[in-house]
Amino acid sequence: MAVNEKTLKMGTAPIFPMLVSMAIPGLLGTLTTYLYRTVDQIFVGNFVGRNALGGISVLAPFNNVIIALSLFITVGGASLLSLSMGRGDYERANRLFTNIVIQAIAMAAVVSVLFFAFAEPFVGMCGAKEGTETYNYAVSYLKIVTLGQVFNMLNQGLAAIIRTEGAAKYSMFANVIGAICNVILDALLIVCFSMGIEGAAIATVTSQLVGAAFSAAFFFTGRSSLKWAGFRVVDIGQMVYIAKMGIAPSIFQMLSFVTNIILNKSLQYYGDLDPVYSLIGGGELCISAVAIVNTVDNFIVSTTSGINQAVSPLISYNYGAMKYERVRRASLLSQVMAGVIAIAIWAFMMIAPRFVVNLFSSGDEALIEYGAMAMRACKMFALFGGFQMLVSMYFSAIGKPQIATFVSFSRHGIFLIPALYILPRFMGLKGVLYANSVSDGCSLIVVTVMYICEMRRLRRLEHGSGGTVPGETVNGV
Repeated sequence: MAVNEKTLKMGTAPIFPMLVSMAIPGLLGTLTTYLYRTVDQIFVGNFVGRNALGGISVLAPFNNVIIALSLFITVGGASLLSLSMGRGDYERANRLFTNIVIQAIAMAAVVSVLFFAFAEPFVGMCGAKEGTETYNYAVSYLKIVTLGQVFNMLNQGLAAIIRTEGAAKYSMFANVIGAICNVILDALLIVCFSMGIEGAAIATVTSQLVGAAFSAAFFFTGRSSLKWAGFRVVDIGQMVYIAKMGIAPSIFQMLSFVTNIILNKSLQYYGDLDPVYSLIGGGELCISAVAIVNTVDNFIVSTTSGINQAVSPLISYNYGAMKYERVRRASLLSQVMAGVIAIAIWAFMMIAPRFVVNLFSSGDEALIEYGAMAMRACKMFALFGGFQMLVSMYFSAIGKPQIATFVSFSRHGIFLIPALYILPRFMGLKGVLYANSVSDGCSLIVVTVMYICEMRRLRRLEHGSGGTVPGETVNGV
C-alpha cells in the first residue's frame, strides 16, 4: 500500500508550520466538542435557573468517565496508529483501525446501559441530595444524554483516526457542524419550546449523532488510506494495549471523577454549615458556582487536548522513526503554544471573575459573588495546567504509559485528594477551594523535574550517547 503523503510529512516537514497547521483545526475541534456541555450550562443557567444549572454541574463525574473512556481510544489508538504508519506497516494499521472502531462502540454501549439503569444512585453519589430540584434535574438530564454516548464515543474515535491521517481540517469540520447544531437546538428547545433541561439533553444527543455521521462519511467516501479489516481481526489483546497506551490521560480523568465526587460532597457539606452561604443557597449554590469555575478552567484542558491531538501523532511518528531532535522540538513548541493560551485564559479568570460567572447566571448575585471568590481561590496555578497535561501525554506518545500515568496521578491522586480531606478541617468552606491550588502547586514541581530530565535524555539520544530504543517501549504494537 502506498504511504499517505500527509503521513510522510510528519517525518520531513518543518516542525513549527506543520504543528500550527495541525493544531489549529485540532484546537477548534476540541473546543467545539467541549462547547456541548458549556452551551447547555449557559442556556440552562439563564433560562431555567440555578438549580437546573446545578443539575448539569453535579454530573461532572459522569463527564470524567466519558472523557476517560474516550481517551483510552483516542490517545492510545492514535499513538499506535502513528507508530505503525511511521514504520510503514499499514497491515497492522488497518487491524488497529478496525479494533478501535469496535472498541469505541462496545464501550459506549456498556456505558449507556449502566448509567441509564443506575442514574438515581449515581446522581446521589455525585453529591446531590435526593428529593431536591438539583437531584431531579440531574437524573432527567443524565438519562437522556446516556443515549447519545454511542454516537459521542464513535465520533471521538473516528475523529482521532482522521487527525492521525493528517486530515485535521475535516475532523474539525465534523465537530463544528455538531456544535453549531447544538447551539441552534438549545435555543429552539429551551428558549422557544420551553423544554427545560430535557431540551438541553435532547439537543446534545442529536448534535452528537450529526457529528458522528460526518466523521463516518470520511471513511465511506474513500478519503482514508485505512481499510476496514473485518470482524475476523478482532483482538482483545490489542484493545487492551490500545487502552494501556491511553491510560495516562484517562487516569487523569478517572482521578477527576473521584475528586469531583469528593469536591461536590465537600461543597455540599461545608456550604450547608457556612454561617454566610448557608443562608443564600448553601451547598447547592457552592456546587453550581464551582462548576462554572471548572467549566472555564476546562477551556485550558480543552485547548491543551487540541494541541496534543496535533503533536501526539507527530511525536509518535518521529520517535518510531528515531528522529529524536524532531521529537524534542515538537514537544517544546507544543508547550509554548499551550502556555500562551493557558496564561490568557487564567488572566481573564483572575481579572474579571464576576463577568465570567455572570455569563452562566442571569444576574444571580449570590452565585456571582461566591463564584468570583471561588475562581481566584481554586485556580491560582491554572496557567500551568496545559504544561502538566502535555508532559503526561508526551510520555504516552512515546510508548511509556507507566511514567505518563504517574505524572497524571501526582496531580489528582497524590496531592489533591489528601488536600480535600485535610484543609477543610482547618479552613472550612474556603479550605475546599484552596485544596485545588495547593495540589496544582505541589504537582507542578514534580512534573517540571521529570520533564527537564526527559528533554536531556532526548538530547543524548540525538547524539547517540544512550537511551531507550523505541522498539523496547512499543513492542506491543
